[in-house]
Amino acid sequence: MQGVLHPAYGRDYKNKADVIAAFRAGKDFRINFYTGYSTYCSIRDAKVGEMVKLRYNKLESALFYTVTQADK
Repeated sequence: MQGVLHPAYGRDYKNKADVIAAFRAGKDFRINFYTGYSTYCSIRDAKVGEMVKLRYNKLESALFYTVTQADK
């Protein structure tokens, strides 16, 4: 998954811990590809070792998260 993941369905997370916990719990995110296309996804769609960019705090903040074997 190469793109930026935004919380789906109007959700928002206030801090890093909350967005990471939601991603690891399998909550849906909307992935926006750099081509302008978007779709829904979750951690189940990511591969081990893959780095994803998660947006939070009203989409004003972002972090990079690497999916580990423990996440699967």
